[in-house]
Amino acid sequence: MIARSDEAKAVGVKMGIPEFKIRPLISSGKIAVRSSNYALYGDMSSRVMETLRTCTPDIEVYSIDEAFAALSPGYCRSLKSYGEWIRKRVYRWTGIPVSVGIARSKTLAKLANEHAKINRAYRGVFVAATIDSEEQLLHQTAVEDIWGIGRNYAKKLRGFGIRTAFELTQQPDSWVKKQMKVTGLRTVWELRGTPCLSIEQSTDPKKGVLSSRSFGSTVRQLSEIKEAVSLFASRTAEKLRAENSVANTITVTLVTSKYANPGQRYKFGHTAGFETATADTRLIAGRAADLAGRLYNSEKNYKKAWVMLTGIVPASEIQASLFDADNLTNKSHKLMASMDRVNQRFGKETMKVAAAGVGKNQSWQMNQNHLSRRFTTRWSDIPEVS
Repeated sequence: MIARSDEAKAVGVKMGIPEFKIRPLISSGKIAVRSSNYALYGDMSSRVMETLRTCTPDIEVYSIDEAFAALSPGYCRSLKSYGEWIRKRVYRWTGIPVSVGIARSKTLAKLANEHAKINRAYRGVFVAATIDSEEQLLHQTAVEDIWGIGRNYAKKLRGFGIRTAFELTQQPDSWVKKQMKVTGLRTVWELRGTPCLSIEQSTDPKKGVLSSRSFGSTVRQLSEIKEAVSLFASRTAEKLRAENSVANTITVTLVTSKYANPGQRYKFGHTAGFETATADTRLIAGRAADLAGRLYNSEKNYKKAWVMLTGIVPASEIQASLFDADNLTNKSHKLMASMDRVNQRFGKETMKVAAAGVGKNQSWQMNQNHLSRRFTTRWSDIPEVS
């Protein structure tokens, strides 16, 4: 279980618990279970973000379910009413309930957002617009819950007797810089209400692109391993092209069960480079399958695999080699663009490399037995009303 509603928590569903341990609870009808539905999540995320852009033009999409915004004066009579208007509009236009946190800096806004989410008395909106409300927020926030404070720093701070965000803000700048470097000092300034992180309307290029899935059942055959990593490699290549980028390094990792042989190594990876940075699915999938073959051990049972591309640069900055046979030529570029257009129009994997296998019955495919309808991206899944 990777996500739970309040109702699921109330009946004892714990984060990360294996599905088989709560099957009696599922069978009883007390909870509803849904499989991961990436197509639906991605589309609904896009709809929410586009709705937010109608509320203010300065939006930074931080993740699939989170965004920062610089509020524009004049939209509403107060910050509270502004937050309530945003929340109501998103719910009315998308059906997605959101929480809104408003404060003087990004870090404070994240804390305010969590406060709005947890405390139902605020009805989804919390505004830290005064010194008193900021201090209330800081007093109620543990150091490990501060954005940018990792587990190691939190442990270190608690060793010094610093348990809350408020106590951290009371430390001298020189001490904070010595213990937490410059980035830690910026976090403290943000907690004090001094913005150090601006709204980024153009994001930096990604440092890596990853595609990873757990197998539907244990995989032992090399042919199935190669099919899986070829498909994962195809997805990473597609993500690259969507960013107008290319990559010069690929890593393939195969994972066995960490419980089968406790204390022993269960992740096995191999990295290789391309002569010239590329986004060609054929080249990337071919190299991924080759690396999988090198890693494969017929005596092991594999549970998961992933493919990661690094060394990412803009496609316009490709430095080709005079003797490179793998160059992303104009012909291959057109072929990849055509494949992307087909998949965008008719659905993912309508067109794919043969190495990824044919059909939907491969044993390594995810078990999505509780998949909800993809009613916003697939015609056949649109609800029918009689």
